[in-house]
Amino acid sequence: MTLSIITPVLNEEENILAFLAHIDDLEDPLELIVVDGGSTDGTCRALEAAAGSFSHRLTVLSSPAGRGVQMNAGARHATGAVLLFLHADCRITPDAPDAIRRALEREGVIGGGFRHAFASRDSLLYLTSWFGNLLAARTQTFFGDFGIFVEKEAFFEIGGYESLPYLEDVEFSRAARRHGRLVQVDRPIIVSPRRYHLMGKYRLSTVYILVMLLNVVGIRPRRFIRYVVEK
Repeated sequence: MTLSIITPVLNEEENILAFLAHIDDLEDPLELIVVDGGSTDGTCRALEAAAGSFSHRLTVLSSPAGRGVQMNAGARHATGAVLLFLHADCRITPDAPDAIRRALEREGVIGGGFRHAFASRDSLLYLTSWFGNLLAARTQTFFGDFGIFVEKEAFFEIGGYESLPYLEDVEFSRAARRHGRLVQVDRPIIVSPRRYHLMGKYRLSTVYILVMLLNVVGIRPRRFIRYVVEK
């Protein structure tokens, strides 16, 4: 099973080299597709400079900004049978590709995600991860920083990600459940708490609760974009 890791980026110059080093430690076979949404810093230069020493196949694409748009663009260029959508500030275990393979061998399973954990001991962030993991286990709903993976053929049958200002991951999970089962594999994905530090953990937590509640009735106020979409 060849795994295609798809990573949408926008102004990730400070983090991209550490992310590439992390991917280099993962088990073969895999390819990495980085889709830039119009970075104005040195993200693309850093990727270009690092390409020669990267041990896996690396493809760098450009697309209009927007996580859903960028991830769809990456999926169209993927050569692997399985897609893993992985943010640049997330870290998975070296055996994660094998855990994905074994999960997809289960009857009716077309995709899923990992067990979420922040790289922080903060009690509010621990509670946030706990609730997200409970939601994933009970409802097969995965947020983008859970490391959503899916069979490529199923991804295109589902229709890919919708072009939404945010919560494209929640809507993708909802659509995917009509095509097969999603499972949470027993491997952690370690997520940077940088947005909580930048925006304020209480403010950002409140915004996330609001956008989830409003999304239930199909309302996605653009005023929240600056809080929930990485820049």
